[in-house]
Amino acid sequence: MSDNRPNPDRLLDIVSHDRSVSARGRLKLFFGASAGVGKTYAMLAEARYKLAAGLDVVVGVVETHGRTETAALVEGMSHIPLRDINHRGVLIHEFDLEAALERKPSLILMDELAHTNAPGSRHPKRWQDVEELLSHGIDVYSTLNVQHLESINDMVAKLTGVLVRETVPDSIFDAADDIALIDIPSDELLKRLHDGKVYIAEGANKRAAESFFKKSNLVALRELALRRMAERVDAEGDILTASQGRKEAQLGQKILVCVGHDALSARVIRHAKRMAARAKTSWYAMYIETGRHERLSDKAKLTVDRNLRLAEKMGARIVRIAGGNAVEEILNYAHQHGFTRIVVGHKSKSGAMRWLRGSLSAQLIEQGAGVEITTVAEDFVPEASDTNLWKYYFGKPSNYLSALGILAVATMIGLPFRGQVDPDNLTMIYLTAVVLIAARYGTTPSILASFVSVVAFNFFYTEPIYTFSFIDPGYYYTFSVMLITSLIVGSLASKLSLQARQSRKRAAEISTFYALTRELSSVRGIENMMEVAIKHIRDAFEMEAVIFLDDKNELVVVPAHSPARELKEESVAHWVLKNAQIAGHNTDTLPSARGVYMPLIAESETFGVLGLMPTHKGYVLTNREISQLETFASLIASALGRARRADEAENAKVESESEKLRNVLLSSVSHDLRTPLASITGAASSALMLKEKLPKEVTELLASIHSQAARLAKLVTNLLAATSLESGTVRLNKQPYFIQEVIGSALVRVAESKGNRSIQTAIAEGLPLIEMDGLLMEQLLVNLLDNAIRYTADTGVITITAEKDADALRLCVSDNGQGLPVGDEEKIFEKFYTQGHSTEGNAGLGLAICRGIMTAHGGMLMAKNNKTGGASFTFTLPGLNATLSSHE
Repeated sequence: MSDNRPNPDRLLDIVSHDRSVSARGRLKLFFGASAGVGKTYAMLAEARYKLAAGLDVVVGVVETHGRTETAALVEGMSHIPLRDINHRGVLIHEFDLEAALERKPSLILMDELAHTNAPGSRHPKRWQDVEELLSHGIDVYSTLNVQHLESINDMVAKLTGVLVRETVPDSIFDAADDIALIDIPSDELLKRLHDGKVYIAEGANKRAAESFFKKSNLVALRELALRRMAERVDAEGDILTASQGRKEAQLGQKILVCVGHDALSARVIRHAKRMAARAKTSWYAMYIETGRHERLSDKAKLTVDRNLRLAEKMGARIVRIAGGNAVEEILNYAHQHGFTRIVVGHKSKSGAMRWLRGSLSAQLIEQGAGVEITTVAEDFVPEASDTNLWKYYFGKPSNYLSALGILAVATMIGLPFRGQVDPDNLTMIYLTAVVLIAARYGTTPSILASFVSVVAFNFFYTEPIYTFSFIDPGYYYTFSVMLITSLIVGSLASKLSLQARQSRKRAAEISTFYALTRELSSVRGIENMMEVAIKHIRDAFEMEAVIFLDDKNELVVVPAHSPARELKEESVAHWVLKNAQIAGHNTDTLPSARGVYMPLIAESETFGVLGLMPTHKGYVLTNREISQLETFASLIASALGRARRADEAENAKVESESEKLRNVLLSSVSHDLRTPLASITGAASSALMLKEKLPKEVTELLASIHSQAARLAKLVTNLLAATSLESGTVRLNKQPYFIQEVIGSALVRVAESKGNRSIQTAIAEGLPLIEMDGLLMEQLLVNLLDNAIRYTADTGVITITAEKDADALRLCVSDNGQGLPVGDEEKIFEKFYTQGHSTEGNAGLGLAICRGIMTAHGGMLMAKNNKTGGASFTFTLPGLNATLSSHE
């Protein structure tokens, strides 16, 4: 039988995006093919409708571009004042995120989602401002053109010849709660442009029509917008299918994209993203760190990191592997992890380069049996690279000179043995030299050394010497074997040397992490742990490090005299702590900061912030360094979590022992006091029976002794009851009762103490029998009534309400007194809590006993303030039928 139940993971994802159960705001995008189609106008028109319906709508940023119709819709709406930023002497007006968060409207309008903020803003992009607004529960309306989507940026450049610099990640588009496509025919848009309704500046419409706003471009952009919307509708259909329990089509594809250090890689990444979106599958971005990686220029290395960040931003999972042969590493990883398609860029090479080494794509196609290889060819003239191609492919020229020098030394070592040792044995000297060259300088210098060593052996050691000829025909065989052996040994030695270097690097990283973990485990105290962590991070990165610890929303800086404090970067740390995201230099948030700051997260709790201060202002952390910093942050956070759990366990143990000792002491004292108190009460009562024979002053003293002794006896009884309930030694004598009987008995007991207060009852008909300990439940009601009497005026009203709740009984004791202190709704059930009033006649035990009695019955007693004044205490008890059903 087929299982048609909904996928629980998909249902959980659907529920997490449901506004009714999520505190996150909703995003609606007004999406179009280009400027001038009416996105801003449509957004404002809908916002006007929401405003008329009573919603709190404000304008964050709206660009009217001088259009009178658009400006008319903005008039009369509330605005968030723009923030002034002085950038290089120019005053720029930007959206004020802090003001918007403080204002916290229901809906805010944020035009031009792809806008780049001025330097000095919290986020470099407006879509990041929108993300933060959404995370604070604020709904957002925004506008977006199709050319600004990251995944089709290269397609737009190819179709229109214009490279759009401002882009928005596709994940923002995909995560939008609602998207409205604003579309008009291309001819109508061109007419609007001609009429001056798109750009107001003189000559702007003509320039736009001659460049970007060509009809062919507009048709292509409309097609892209419609296609992207179709993909969005298809995705919504999949969500609906999952919610109805029907299975989605499983295509079984898995895509791996190869990332390099050139500009083509960005286009390959976008192509892979589009393929993954159409196939509805996951995709990975891989970079193989071979020996050539170290030969790259600093700019090329930064390009690699930038490409990997682009892939990650577009939804790819990043894989970074160190290896000797890129083709072997890619195919091994693809086969081991079940990838069905590999996407790789293809660059044309010159004839010589093609002969020396085939392209990566060609080698993958030749060797990648069973895997579909998709190549993306460059269709533009590549930008000039500052990477020296000779150095990248063959290494430094000095390496070859050094290799020749080593061969020269090897030749000089062998010359004294010429004529004394068989020349064939002297070939081992050259083989040793080739191994040294391969291990020190790599494969290509060792290949040169292999050929030169054969020539040198012929010149110096075969007859006739100092010529390139030889007499013995057997040297053909010797030279061939010597060359082949040199090439093989050199290649193997080069690979082993590279693997050894990579292994040493990994071992050094693992050793650093292990040393940190071991030392963190051996020290006690959070401050000592942080000092250890700072020391290890400084040694690993050779940079200044700082840790901000969260102490009740206050940041404690370690070390106290950190450069981060001098640079006043606590605000960055506060943001990281609040949002649990990386921020700082060269990141998406507060990029103008000097340091890079990462949250210390463990067990879903943020303990603080780890910061790293680069050696100079222009230094940019690589992906590897950021990955290492994340590992450090994870280890430190785990150690902080363990330390805090240990402190909490120790405190809990001390509190438990203290509570146990206090209960024993109270129980002992109470037992010892009961007998003398009973004697005092009895004696005072007997003496009062003779009050007619005693002077008035003596009678009053005896009455005072009797009342105070009775009050003390009641206190002792309450202490015994509280300690018994907490220790769990009370045995309930459960019997079936009607709640009316218990209420009646409780009213009789408080009749004398209620004074002029009115106690009203509202008992519904048909209440079920309740299985309970009648005496304890009566005491619970008496205590609740005593509490209401104590905090209600003499003319106040107390109400007892009993009603049926399914098979259970709900009972509420309410008054119109002074109510409960705000925030103390749970504290009032603690022992000796007196709401800040005098303890005269009130030891603060009554409500603690009530909570203990209700807990013993398996119920829960809750307290809250009434909207009209006073307080209510409510509890629920299961009826007899429900109790019997639970035991069957």
